Amino acid sequence: MMGEFRVHHIRFFEFQPKAIHCISYNNDAEKLAVSRSDGTLELWSSKDHWFQEKVIPGVEGKSIEALCWQGERLFTAGLDGYITEYDLLRLQPKAIATSNAGPVWCLTSDPTGKLLAAGTEDGCVVIFDTEYNTLEFKRSFDKQDNRILCIAWHSAGETIVTGGIDNIRLWSVRSGHAYQRLTLGRQEKNKETIVWCLAITSDMTIVSGDSRGKTSFWNGEQGTLIKAFLSHKADVFCLCVDKSETSVLSSGVDSTVVQFEYTSTQMESDWKVWVKSLTHFRHTHDVRGLALANDHIVSGGVDTNLIVYRLQSLKKKIWRKLAPVPHRSMVQVARDAELVVLKYTDYLEVWRLGYTNKTSETDGEILPLQSNPLNLVQLKNKSSEPIICFAISSHGNVVAFSDQDSIRAYKLVIKNKELINPSVSIKKLKLYMTEDSTAPLPAHHMLATTNGDTIVTATVCGSIQVLRVEDSYVKVDHAFSGSKERVASITVMCMCPDDRLVAVGDSGRNVTIYDIIRKQIVCRLPQYSCQVTALAFSLSGKELVMTYADQLVYEFDIAEQEYSTWSKNNSTKFPNHWKKRHGKINHMFFHLAHPNKIFLHDEQILYVLDKTKPFPSEDLKIWKKGSGKQEADKSTHPLSICRKYKFILYIDALKDDWLVTVERPPAAINASLPSTLKVKKFGT
Repeated sequence: MMGEFRVHHIRFFEFQPKAIHCISYNNDAEKLAVSRSDGTLELWSSKDHWFQEKVIPGVEGKSIEALCWQGERLFTAGLDGYITEYDLLRLQPKAIATSNAGPVWCLTSDPTGKLLAAGTEDGCVVIFDTEYNTLEFKRSFDKQDNRILCIAWHSAGETIVTGGIDNIRLWSVRSGHAYQRLTLGRQEKNKETIVWCLAITSDMTIVSGDSRGKTSFWNGEQGTLIKAFLSHKADVFCLCVDKSETSVLSSGVDSTVVQFEYTSTQMESDWKVWVKSLTHFRHTHDVRGLALANDHIVSGGVDTNLIVYRLQSLKKKIWRKLAPVPHRSMVQVARDAELVVLKYTDYLEVWRLGYTNKTSETDGEILPLQSNPLNLVQLKNKSSEPIICFAISSHGNVVAFSDQDSIRAYKLVIKNKELINPSVSIKKLKLYMTEDSTAPLPAHHMLATTNGDTIVTATVCGSIQVLRVEDSYVKVDHAFSGSKERVASITVMCMCPDDRLVAVGDSGRNVTIYDIIRKQIVCRLPQYSCQVTALAFSLSGKELVMTYADQLVYEFDIAEQEYSTWSKNNSTKFPNHWKKRHGKINHMFFHLAHPNKIFLHDEQILYVLDKTKPFPSEDLKIWKKGSGKQEADKSTHPLSICRKYKFILYIDALKDDWLVTVERPPAAINASLPSTLKVKKFGT
């Protein structure tokens, strides 16, 4: 039991987030790019309160070892030996160039944003021309004996610094020759010292991190060591320098983030030195990436979490953890058929929910099942490409998904579903296209109507396609063209209960409502100050509810084309306790038995918002700090909470008094992580 509901509590979804490999921040666009070990790219918007707005699935066998921004353009490099530019609207590769020198370990941009430099396995610095929106091989520098693992470009544009095995080299961009070599010592005679990361300041100070656990500061003009700190117990994998070039942060295998500051040795003295100032312990495993995001520091690594610190308050240890659960759901529920679909990388699983007719008055009691959950069918993508989006009809008779190349749709017939071994037949539907018709385009988002006769997709071109599902094929019935000047990708979609209206939100902070029956745009909502994170139509279909990245909830009256009376009276009155939450609402729904209640959840908490009750005060405490217990009497205010589940992947309503909750406990995720560095503790 959970209050008034019985709950299908699902824990058999074996979702496993991947380790973070690289982090890169774009100061102009205020976006953070994150790559994971499976080649997946994530884009986070810091100006939208650290909202994960886009995900580009990785390709099997293609790793991303380096990320680099040039203005609005994002480049990646990997061990396949290619530099790739990504189209951040279509969410797929846009241009590819080969290094001609083997796998690429590192990547950097020149100060003008017209050139890229890559460090390769073969020991070459390779220059690429990116001017005029191109990506072309330009030239390579002299070859050195060992691989180049890290690279940085001086702000004057005339010097490139590289790090590798036992040395750091300074290169002339004009000649392509190395003119300075800095040699690192070894801890053991036969054990190489590997320079994993480096940076260079405007005054030619080189900062390096290496396999000895040392963070070193060098005079790049004279080629001498200024100071070296044994800052870590093992390899230093990453470091970053702040805008003022007076603060450096480093981290690595021991998971500790260490800060160094360039400060005066005495009061009123001009003589400054680098000193170790602060240490942070927020990660459990290797830290692979560090980035400065304006006034924040972002770190990530093998434990799959992003940690955000506020730079000015490092001494106060103010930080937040961005959960590794994707904002876009990997689960959908067929309400009428009582089926649940789970999305893995390249296949879908359709499960029949368990059944019981037992009830209980005791909160939290586990009810005995008369039939267990059953995996009915697995739909595998034959191309082995990652599935981007999927949909199932409420009746459970149509399932569809899309990868980067095409859409695939199936009809399901399930007979004797209540038996231990029901019969399931699958029929693949052809994509209908002629010379006069438009082919169904690959999609980023997908919805299906209740009876499965229509599928609505947000295409890679930014348009909305309405697909008609026939007995043996799927064809394009209508398309709402995307703007040729579109500068935003569609991030969220929902459909009204009568399958007539579809609402769409994009990363440009726009929300549009389409009528797919009359084939027209109903209205465009007022543009808000931050991105929409979830959408849901009311049970009547007359209102659209939106949650935004600043945590506020708005309701729009579609007939009047303005915010509803409830929204005008309440949307700006949410308590500060609510607005300071870190988690973003990623799903909303309504329950037939409670038409005046909005059900919302993020990755940790389920909320129930009662529209019949006003907020008594902005100072209202909804729950006790550090506790899951409700602090205020829920009879006096409209918000109720449930903190029984973590991480929440999906919650939705079925008929009667049932909810479906799909959970992936942090303990299950941590159990699949590799072992950590063994560190001796006091008394052991």
